[in-house]
Amino acid sequence: MPKEQKITVNQEDVTRNGHTVSVLTLGKNEIGYVESEEDGKHFNAYLAGDAKPHRQKTMDAAVAFLLSEYHLHQG
Repeated sequence: MPKEQKITVNQEDVTRNGHTVSVLTLGKNEIGYVESEEDGKHFNAYLAGDAKPHRQKTMDAAVAFLLSEYHLHQG
């Protein structure tokens, strides 16, 4: 079994196109970002380099989606 590696993912709120979004980064690489919908009840997760939103019910679900997609497709 491979040894587990600890990684540090940073979450930072920034303004893009007039909207505040939460950007997830791993080192200097952006994983993606999460944007709240106008109703405030749902969140759109965007993978880095992808314009297609992935709608989630909570901020935690959106962050988990981005991390799982990154982990699935890394390397």
